[in-house]
Amino acid sequence: MQSNNDNVRATGLQGGLVEKAKQLFNRYKKSSYSSGILLAISQSVVALVFILIDYIYSKKLTKVEFGAWKKMYFIIQFVTPLLSLGFPEGFKFYIAKENNKPLFFSNFFFTFLAIAVTELVVIVFLNIFHYAGWVDLNVYFLVSLLFPFAFFCYGINQSLKYTFINEQRVFDFIKVTLVSLTTTIVFIILSGLLVSVYKSYYMVLGVLLYILTFGLPLYALYGKSGLTLNRSLVNMQQVKKMFAIGFPLYCASFIGVISINLNKGVVAFLESKEAFAVFSVGALEIPVFAMLSASFSQNIYPKLVQYVQNGEKERAKRLWIDTTRKVSYITYPILLILMLFAKQIIFLIYSKEYLDSVILFQTFLLIGLFRNNFYGALIVASGKTKFITFYSALSLVSNLIISLSLYYFFGIRGIVYGNLMSVVIINCLQLNHENLLGDYVRKFLFDKKIFFLVLAILAAYFYAVFKA
Repeated sequence: MQSNNDNVRATGLQGGLVEKAKQLFNRYKKSSYSSGILLAISQSVVALVFILIDYIYSKKLTKVEFGAWKKMYFIIQFVTPLLSLGFPEGFKFYIAKENNKPLFFSNFFFTFLAIAVTELVVIVFLNIFHYAGWVDLNVYFLVSLLFPFAFFCYGINQSLKYTFINEQRVFDFIKVTLVSLTTTIVFIILSGLLVSVYKSYYMVLGVLLYILTFGLPLYALYGKSGLTLNRSLVNMQQVKKMFAIGFPLYCASFIGVISINLNKGVVAFLESKEAFAVFSVGALEIPVFAMLSASFSQNIYPKLVQYVQNGEKERAKRLWIDTTRKVSYITYPILLILMLFAKQIIFLIYSKEYLDSVILFQTFLLIGLFRNNFYGALIVASGKTKFITFYSALSLVSNLIISLSLYYFFGIRGIVYGNLMSVVIINCLQLNHENLLGDYVRKFLFDKKIFFLVLAILAAYFYAVFKA
């Protein structure tokens, strides 16, 4: 009898522990911190998928063929945001602001479809002109007909991701995405075998794999999203609303791309090819910072919009500061390690010939101190996206002026200093615009762990400067 009672108590205790574990798991997977980490993991896996494609293609193709594939991949990556006209950003804003997702999804879907169809019509005519001998599409003849499908699949995938983030169902989005990516990886491996046999089809296979990466999970994501498509909900007023919010961010993103590549352009114009090679190696991009920053900022965006629209700006400020602190707890230790082992990293990836690139790389790493959130998030959440375009343009101009000024004193190292100074200035201006600068200093920079990590990073940097 005693044994039976013990068994009952043990079973009850076990059941209670299991139930508690389930509750903790459910609470954890819905937290903003875990959601940000999960989104970063998802984006990392997507990046690894394309690295896998490059790895297989680099082994199967000649340098000329592989170069043609990389050019085409660049075109797809460039054309997709170029033709989106900011509608994904406008959609993200309004589903966070207004509780009418079917309305905005229907308008977004059919607008994006119209853009894709227009792109397809233009490309069809270009292919006809190529066939007639009027234009030369080179290796992009016929394969370019797939570009609109890549554009459409990527855009709808992004809109569904924003929907799941808005509903705090990131875990559901990740499950579907990872299962789909597993299937995509199988197809990538099979494509390696196909390229070996039918080498002339490598361009088509590459674009199809891109479409598969973003298109395969669409049906499952749409089914789980709870969204509905209704053609009767489409009207120009809603389309204009999304465009009005999204287009300034669209302009800002392209100004940002120009700003990122501005320094390389200046060095290429003013210096020799050898100096440009040294600078390019020093400007090595570490993607983990951008991935984590983007993932966490996307994850808190719906709440920021809701808080700002409800007049709870102080609550929005606290959320932004807390998120920045959490991201920095991850990125700053990584930054310190990279700073300490910069020489070994440059020598490992490139060679000892690029010793002069090490200090440039370490200086560029200091910009990583600000790769811990989206600066200007509260401006966007308030719907005043035109200011983001203004600050992006100001960043471009200040980067050019300061970089050229410092170049005459410090050479190519001055270009990097100019980039760093423009980032600091513009981010401080945006923080001041949001009335966040004081809180940023008091609640973020003076946080004990953050303060120690910043001092350690700066100490490692200045030690390297004086040692160089």
